[in-house]
Amino acid sequence: MLLYACYYGTASLDRFEAFQAPGFDLGIFDQGIWLLSRFKEPFITIMGLNLFGDHASYILLALVPLYWIWPAAQLLLIVQTLALCLAAAPVFLLARRALRSSWLALLPAIGFLLTPALGWLNLENFHPDSFEVPLVLFALYFMTERRWRAYLVMVLLLLSVKEDVPFLVVPLGIYVALRHDRRMGLITAYTGAIWFIVTVFFLGPFLSGASAGSLDAFRVPFGGLLGLISTALRSPWEVAEYMLSAAKIKYLIQLLTPVFFLPLLTAGSLIALPAILFNLLSTFSYQANIRYHYTSLIIPVFAWAAVLHTGRVKDPGSRKALAFAVLLASLFAAYAWGPSQWSREPARFYDPQSAEARAAAEAVALIPDDAVVAARSRLATHLTHRERVYDFPTPFAASYWGDASLDGERLPAADDVEFVLEVPDRLSGTAAEVFPRLGEEGFREIFSREGVVLLQRVDVGGPSSTQSLTAATSSPTIIGPKSDTQERRRQDAR
Repeated sequence: MLLYACYYGTASLDRFEAFQAPGFDLGIFDQGIWLLSRFKEPFITIMGLNLFGDHASYILLALVPLYWIWPAAQLLLIVQTLALCLAAAPVFLLARRALRSSWLALLPAIGFLLTPALGWLNLENFHPDSFEVPLVLFALYFMTERRWRAYLVMVLLLLSVKEDVPFLVVPLGIYVALRHDRRMGLITAYTGAIWFIVTVFFLGPFLSGASAGSLDAFRVPFGGLLGLISTALRSPWEVAEYMLSAAKIKYLIQLLTPVFFLPLLTAGSLIALPAILFNLLSTFSYQANIRYHYTSLIIPVFAWAAVLHTGRVKDPGSRKALAFAVLLASLFAAYAWGPSQWSREPARFYDPQSAEARAAAEAVALIPDDAVVAARSRLATHLTHRERVYDFPTPFAASYWGDASLDGERLPAADDVEFVLEVPDRLSGTAAEVFPRLGEEGFREIFSREGVVLLQRVDVGGPSSTQSLTAATSSPTIIGPKSDTQERRRQDAR
């Protein structure tokens, strides 16, 4: 666990400090928690929605006090890494109970930390979904121990992570009712179902102003839920063909290989079936890809199911061999599909001391803490401790904003933007069209180095506004860190 935390924690922090962590999604959660820690409404200007209107991630409220001590995006990355490595503890406890050996229980615990999907989840910015992994495993452990109060606490915390968690909690309740305790199982299932209705059909629409399911929360094929049902009844093979494409079969293999395909032999793994089907049915390709966070409800169930089956093998020698087989399968999967540097296709690791990162840090230091800013996504992540920061080209041309009804429109907030921070050479689409026109709105270049350009709004029609934007990709004007004189000049210009 310590090795895991050091390796992935360092990799996550380096990515952020190298200015490679995008606003979607690290910046979203950093701005939201920072606003809450200042007792302000958590309206996220990076995406144009209330933090809890996008997802019912009320567990984030527990992080607010930490922002009173250290308000930093790095804190989220550290907490995420610690939560994921902590999940190995219940795997070990479950394995020790099932395998009747502390030393043998280390094998599935180590194999769990080698799981490719777990590593990718750790490196994909920050997502509250990461908390689902330890919470599911602790819930399963307390279920096994019949410690129902602790189990119920884990279930309630789990439901506070996201609105789709009932896809696991309801079948978990059914499993508990059938195998362990009928009353506790029914409480679990009913609580999950009620919470799903409350968050999806009431709280979410109330906080977002959008109708239930309209924010791409349910990416259902065949024209929506009714179309899916109709197609399934009329042509079930079409649905099966859609769900079992080559890419999605590979996805299932990548999830099952680290646990030696043992969940296929255990009825308990059906707890994760709704989450798996949801990912396979989704029209959003990321959901059937182990490199994204949509595996967070599946990984822990598969780890538990593998331990459960291994523990049911009666012969001690065979049980020991199977535990080693799981570890070897995890090692193979980590090499074949994992993000570590010794894997076949490792994740890109970034240098926080690169020339571009140092230039970006200098540019960010020039922007006052209370200024309204529009910035490139990975640069905006370092500017989120303010009430208004936008993901360029928003607000000049709304993109990924709110319920998408204003996409492409100029928002009124465009008139309030004081600074624009971008990398012009890498612009494309609408952003590439908007950026050259900023000179007409009174922006001039005040910093340019290593491709990073900072523009500041001055009087419209200034003598060099248009020319300065052209210079952003030719002969830049470079200024150094802020000084008292420069600060006075900036105030005069404003």
